Amino acid sequence: MNTKIVRNGVLFAAGVLMAYGSPMLARAAGSAQEAGQAQAAPAQQNGPSRPDLNLTDDQKGQMKKIHQDAKAQIEAVNNDSSLSADQKQAKIQAIRRGTHKQVEAMLTPEQRQKMRAWHQEHRGEKPQDEPPPSN
Repeated sequence: MNTKIVRNGVLFAAGVLMAYGSPMLARAAGSAQEAGQAQAAPAQQNGPSRPDLNLTDDQKGQMKKIHQDAKAQIEAVNNDSSLSADQKQAKIQAIRRGTHKQVEAMLTPEQRQKMRAWHQEHRGEKPQDEPPPSN
C-alpha cells in the first residue's frame, strides 16, 4: 500500500508539472531541435497535450514553488512511519487539494477557465457553459 501512495504522489507531481510546464518543455524541445537534435517534446510523447495557459514568468516561478512545496510535503508524509497507509493517503489527498487551490488562486480568470475546460474535456465531463441536451 505504501508503494501505491508513493507512486500516486509522484504521478500527481509529474502530472501537475506536465500541466503547467508544457509550454516551457515545448520551447526547450524546440531549441534542441534547432540545435540539430531530432527529439519530440515530452508533451507530444505522453498523450493529450495540456492547455497552454500563457503563464507569465512570475506565475511560472510561483508554480514551481507551489509544486516543490507539495512534493516536499508528500515526501515527508510518505517517510512518516507513524502514519498508517490510510492516514498517509488522506494527508496526500489534502496536500493535492491545497496545491490545486494555490494554483487556481494564482491564475487569471481566463487561465482558470481554460484549465477547468481542459480538465472537464479530458475527464469526459461536459463544460459548464454548454446547455444540457434536450430530450
